[in-house]
Amino acid sequence: MGLKAVQFLGIVGLAWAMGAHAAEPPVTVPEGTFEHAVLLDRDVQTEWIKSFRVDPHPVSRADYAGFVQAHPGWRRSALTGLFQDGGYLKHWHSDLEPDGEPGEPVVHVSWYAARAYCEARGGALPTLAQWEYLVNLRRRLNGHSDQDYANAVFAWYGEQRVATLEDKALGLSGFIGPVNEWLEDYQLLLGNGDQVDFGGGSCGDTGRLIVRYDSAHYATLLRYQMRSNLSPETTASNQGFRCVYP
Repeated sequence: MGLKAVQFLGIVGLAWAMGAHAAEPPVTVPEGTFEHAVLLDRDVQTEWIKSFRVDPHPVSRADYAGFVQAHPGWRRSALTGLFQDGGYLKHWHSDLEPDGEPGEPVVHVSWYAARAYCEARGGALPTLAQWEYLVNLRRRLNGHSDQDYANAVFAWYGEQRVATLEDKALGLSGFIGPVNEWLEDYQLLLGNGDQVDFGGGSCGDTGRLIVRYDSAHYATLLRYQMRSNLSPETTASNQGFRCVYP
């Protein structure tokens, strides 16, 4: 291991020990009402979301390097197939040396690994309701139209790397690019791995569960369906995460 790598690991290890979190503190999200765009439970159309704190950005590669340095059981060479699909941190130069830029979102992490990271930081993965509430709150506070939102979602999943919707109100990045993000209860959308628990799985079947038939609701449905392709062991090149805190 070269001198630069040793210096890098010393810095991230110190940051982890001191509790530094991506160089920016979590953002406090105000409480409010969340209206479900996709009805997973027809008896629950609105929820009251309590105030919580959330990482302003997806967890970075440098942050995750600090985690695996402090928790050897989650290093690439130590993690068994029970908790990953064989692609865990596969592009890292070694157990402790990430690929890419240190500030880029960490990817190729399973749900198990993301969950362990957040628990080690005294947090948790966002619930589906918290995450979707934040997506809607950002849209409202920043004055993004339904069409702006739909265009951004369709462009992202169409692999057109257009500029993401800027958040001047809360200072949060992500949510629609640069990565998809793990949720604590994403399996509410699953039967078993790739068997969708959406009353059949086709667009026609799942379309019955959206509240309104417009471009914004179809864009949201697309995001829900993409989650349904995941299993807890999934490690993908576009799958990252962030944490929430009480």
